[in-house]
Amino acid sequence: MQDQETTAAARQQHHQQPRPTWIKVVAGALGAVLVAHLLATAVFVGPANAAKTTLGTSLTTYMQPYFQQEWSLFAPTPISVEYSMLVRGWYDADTSTEWVNVTDLEIEGNILHSLAPSRAGIVTRRLAGNMRKQYRLVTASERETLAGNYHENAWHRMEERMLAEADRSSDARISYVLRLDRAMTAYATQFVWAWWGRDSGIQYVEVQLQETRAPRFDDRGDDPSVQVREFGRRPLYQYDGQDSDAFAEAIGRFR
Repeated sequence: MQDQETTAAARQQHHQQPRPTWIKVVAGALGAVLVAHLLATAVFVGPANAAKTTLGTSLTTYMQPYFQQEWSLFAPTPISVEYSMLVRGWYDADTSTEWVNVTDLEIEGNILHSLAPSRAGIVTRRLAGNMRKQYRLVTASERETLAGNYHENAWHRMEERMLAEADRSSDARISYVLRLDRAMTAYATQFVWAWWGRDSGIQYVEVQLQETRAPRFDDRGDDPSVQVREFGRRPLYQYDGQDSDAFAEAIGRFR
């Protein structure tokens, strides 16, 4: 009996001991992270508001990580538009290569007949989709600027022209659109080097985005509609740290 009482007293004393401070700190930090995540989720999925506008691409980048399931595949309004990116090179202002649908090449090289497709198969579709979202929001004059040809100082000149308009988009949107345009140019540059050769004499690149929209169910016998987004010629561009050899090796698998 005495042993049982001693054991019970020991258990009671153990339960009454305060938890270590580090456990409380960790629990508090995890709780704060969870609350912050829930607040970010609420802002992201909610209607347009000042917080969403202020956070902009930072919130989108956090809520849409590199590895994600596209929820709208199975939503009541599933994806019905296919985005494609086409590239061609220019030897001078008058002579160009043929257009190449680089999105089709990615799909054929990385996804088609593959049980474990590479994430490289969505690069241009993701880039084209992001640009399309912004393209719909900019003004008609800003679209004309994007469609123009710029053989030198391209993005500085485009930015100056866009900012000079009286009726224009916000500084943040203009900056983001031009970053996307530069990214498309960098991809196109690597592609023309890999496809036609770095010594081919190509001086400029041009990108075209195509949106192929599936017909509505009631019109399912109709052909898909295709809308083209035009972007003008740009000078060759390469980001610091880009691995041209690795890119060329990847493109080589598409041939």
